Amino acid sequence: AIKRLASKAFRGVNVDGFAFQSPDVRCYVLTHFHADHHRGLTRTFDRGVVYGTRTTMELVRTKIGVPRERLRVVEFGVVVRVDGVDVTFLRANHCPGAAMICFEFPHRRDASPVLHTGDFRFHDGMRNDPTLLRITSDPSAPRPILILDTTYCSLEHDDFPTQERVLKAVRDAVVHEDLLSTRKLFLFGTYTIGKEKVFLEAAKALNRKVYIGKAKRSVMDAIALDPEERSAMTHDDSKTNLHVVPMGSTSFMKMASILKYYKSRFDTVIAFRPTGWTFSAQKKTARATSRRQRGRLIQYGLPYSEHSSLNELREFVRFMNPKFIFPHVNNDAGENAKRMLTLLRASEDEYAEMRRGR
Repeated sequence: AIKRLASKAFRGVNVDGFAFQSPDVRCYVLTHFHADHHRGLTRTFDRGVVYGTRTTMELVRTKIGVPRERLRVVEFGVVVRVDGVDVTFLRANHCPGAAMICFEFPHRRDASPVLHTGDFRFHDGMRNDPTLLRITSDPSAPRPILILDTTYCSLEHDDFPTQERVLKAVRDAVVHEDLLSTRKLFLFGTYTIGKEKVFLEAAKALNRKVYIGKAKRSVMDAIALDPEERSAMTHDDSKTNLHVVPMGSTSFMKMASILKYYKSRFDTVIAFRPTGWTFSAQKKTARATSRRQRGRLIQYGLPYSEHSSLNELREFVRFMNPKFIFPHVNNDAGENAKRMLTLLRASEDEYAEMRRGR
């Protein structure tokens, strides 16, 4: 993956590359607060400053302990000058605070702008983003260079249900399950940050509070929520049967342990596991959930992805019309990279043939 952007015009900016720090780079950008992106960033960081969104920088300060003087908050859509380069943070539709980063070179009009997507999920609203429109709409300007999140750049993950469709399925499922018995515990899997919309949607559907544990509480404090969402949370697990848990706690083995712990209160555990990996071309159905049951344990797999499907990546590439594409996930600089670029650039006829032959 590409971590450092540099040229003769400037010393360089390191994007999500804290494990590859260099003494000649003083500007670092963190696209979002996931461990695979901030790995190498510690409280002793002293190589310069880190730029990020308000949510991300607050988490870096409170969870990692990087001093405030080393952090620079960048608001979405506001151009900041970093080492002579214009940098704009754009909403990535990934986890809260996640940003795509646009780099423009005001002193070199012949230089292509560079868009580093970080982790992102494309949606049609991005076509109206002023920065993306600016770097794509002028046919006489250099075409952009795209450093692209290719997490799901494969035929096995060519299409996902929309997030809105999955959230509706969550509402329907929790209302249905809630009517079946009175002594059930709902679990909602999340990462350190990410998937928050799922449990907030469930709390709204049932008009009930959701329990947030200590570790997740500090993360939620850093996220911009509306008053209704903030009031839907409780720090007392006895006040509700909606509990937020780490994603690993939605496995059947962990669910059994949790049911044993709460046996005096509940006789059924219903877990929601939201991740794009639950959805593949070989297992597609018309439903936005899959339900599995083992005795008193029920697990819903939700194809709620915060990364782009292959079809969404192809749409984004058509919209951006980039000069070059650099895959920044699963890029082996060899056959796999070549395969991804072929998928992204293929015509509709070529793509249809690939899908028939998979």
